[in-house]
Amino acid sequence: MKNKLAHTILLLLVCLVANAQTPPIKKAKPQTVTGEYRLRSGEFRNSLDVRQLPGGKIKFGLIALWVSANNPQNIHNGELHGVVPMANGVAVFENGTCRITMKFTSSKVEVTESDENGECGFGANVTAAGAYRKINSKTPKFDF
Repeated sequence: MKNKLAHTILLLLVCLVANAQTPPIKKAKPQTVTGEYRLRSGEFRNSLDVRQLPGGKIKFGLIALWVSANNPQNIHNGELHGVVPMANGVAVFENGTCRITMKFTSSKVEVTESDENGECGFGANVTAAGAYRKINSKTPKFDF
């Protein structure tokens, strides 16, 4: 009986020590944000290609499409590209009152848009905003 009790106490102590040494789970920061990202939601068909550059920057190309549910031949679009700084997984593109914020995780990028007065130059109903799923980590080729 004493032996069983000693084993139980030892097992409890091992479990307590193991749990005490386990670090808290942190949100995964991406090793690299390079890759192709896609958003497919309702009438929106967007793509975002990203290449991580040295010096804390990214090069990106964004194509945003709105496709009418009633008439699939009625398509409005918007396009942005550039090179912007990135810190702590966040990159911000600004041009006048157009502001696109990209927050990267290991499997997606959350894009928010502040487009006052249509400064981003997108067509009617077009938005860059949404959660883009990373579909691969291929290095995209850019024409700019």
